[in-house]
Amino acid sequence: MNRNTKHLAMGLIFAAAGVTSIAMAAMKPEDAIHARQSIMRVMGLNFGPIAAMAQGKIPFDKKVFSANALRLESVWEMNPTGRFFPKGTDKPIPGSKIADYTNAKPEIWSKPAKFKQAAQHANEAIVKLAQAARSGDEDAMKSAAGGVGKACKGCHDDFHAK
Repeated sequence: MNRNTKHLAMGLIFAAAGVTSIAMAAMKPEDAIHARQSIMRVMGLNFGPIAAMAQGKIPFDKKVFSANALRLESVWEMNPTGRFFPKGTDKPIPGSKIADYTNAKPEIWSKPAKFKQAAQHANEAIVKLAQAARSGDEDAMKSAAGGVGKACKGCHDDFHAK
């Protein structure tokens, strides 16, 4: 990860953390959208190199892999199921100061049990990835990365419009 990417990731983490701290208050829909977009952006920035290493597209670097896996676990904890998907965040927010769009599919709100189950599956996969990273076992790390990829893809296929 180059220096600019690290700075962007840290900025997004701090922005998401700030929004997380006020999430229990009456959150504006645009703040919820911004929080979940920030968290997902940081997740992608950290999972990209993990997936590339697990697939042999770039050389395996245990230190980078582990650091990114542990960051994924920490960032994911900011996003308990449903926290940043309140009513009113299922459509663009006209006139908002942030990106006034959302790629969330309506199924998040029409099938909340299925959405919660997909998020729980992702959580379990991310926890396994972090545990594998802590173990230092390269094969376990690569295998766990595949589990995260499948969990993320499953959720995005069902709940994320592109």
